[in-house]
Amino acid sequence: MKKWVWHIGLTAAMGALIAACTAGKDTAGSSLETENSVAVVLTVQKGDGTPAARTRVFVRPSDFLAGANSLTLSDESDNLESPVVETDSAAGILNAETDDQGRLNLPRLKPGSYTIEARENTLKDFKRVEVTDSSLDSVSLKVAATGSMSGQVYLPEDVRSVTVGIQGLDYFVQTDSLGNFVFENLPAGNFSVVGFVYSTYEVAGLDGTISSYDSFLPVGARTVHVSSEKSSENVKIGIAADTVSKDTVPKDSVVEDTVDVYPVVLFEDFEDSTYGWYTTVSRYASAKLGTDSAGLDREGLAAHFVYTNDSNYNWVLMGKPLRGVTDLSELDSVVFWARGSGAREDSTQWISFSFDVQMDSVDLEMNGYENGKAWVHMTLDTAWTRYVVTPEDVADTVRIGGNIGWEKVKDHVTNLNIFGGGVGGPFEIWVDDITIYGVKDVD
Repeated sequence: MKKWVWHIGLTAAMGALIAACTAGKDTAGSSLETENSVAVVLTVQKGDGTPAARTRVFVRPSDFLAGANSLTLSDESDNLESPVVETDSAAGILNAETDDQGRLNLPRLKPGSYTIEARENTLKDFKRVEVTDSSLDSVSLKVAATGSMSGQVYLPEDVRSVTVGIQGLDYFVQTDSLGNFVFENLPAGNFSVVGFVYSTYEVAGLDGTISSYDSFLPVGARTVHVSSEKSSENVKIGIAADTVSKDTVPKDSVVEDTVDVYPVVLFEDFEDSTYGWYTTVSRYASAKLGTDSAGLDREGLAAHFVYTNDSNYNWVLMGKPLRGVTDLSELDSVVFWARGSGAREDSTQWISFSFDVQMDSVDLEMNGYENGKAWVHMTLDTAWTRYVVTPEDVADTVRIGGNIGWEKVKDHVTNLNIFGGGVGGPFEIWVDDITIYGVKDVD
């Protein structure tokens, strides 16, 4: 099974204290408990033990990926080597500064994983922390000389440049036309370096309502170690075009009875995370996406989608962009496993699978397409159930909720989305092993 929240948009709120802490260099941290009314005290020091006064501090969710969201850049980022986003406590994003003694009282955060980074020009440090209902009463950082990183992203066809971000920290750069990138000043530690293409566009509904959509196209990721005062070079991200394996026939050989193999693609198994997936909600809904043990006699990990919704007219979804516009005309079916948390007495929980066309206005005008979707709605069971979606299931062209039918989308699908249904909540959905039958090279 495989995992972006990887869409950035956590609905974190202030509410619990930092509980267990591990250093960014993979060294063990300490653990203490205090009463919930006590805030965490952060102490930042220099290498000689003196206070790192007036040092910038950045708190980010561990799955945060700078440059892969629509958050507003901070006005205070002009003097920083990497743009940073504004403080958004609801999303677990805090920008602050230590006092003259190198201390800072951190407000309480919703349970989850976070990184805390201290920056003083070219002296930096960070730690990864886990937030639970217990807490640390203190966290310490010791800033040291930074390191650098350089490398290349293998650009997908027709892509001139991609963004490269450091997961969990607020650093991102744009590659040049050859995919080359450089980070000049990074704290020492192990990082997940991600190459991606991100864009935001708006779509007008039939009632004139404007909805904003985010498109996240992952190119590749790599774990890289950065050492203080050293350079990590030749970092490669993605797959080079000339290394893609191809079926070849040895010279002087004879091919007999050659047949085409029926295409079967395991699109997602969520065993390594929900990397590459995003969440999108309407105004009065909320959602959080991650991985969890599949449970109920099913092995491994599964996507865990938690959401609330105040009416059937709103929407909550988890989705993944395909690698550009994809022709699914030969599709036989999409098969996936799912289970739910159970409906409330006054509501039925369901799940919807959608083939979406999400293009900007230029692409639509040039190709004569329209934005929309073809989808099917299914009642969700609390036990693991195998769901099968075929073109016949999504052939309906009744224009409700942006539906335009299979014939209108089949040869230019851009996204696959899974909607959570039910009024109220919170509801939970577990999704696993999405397999596509009949179409080659679906990514």
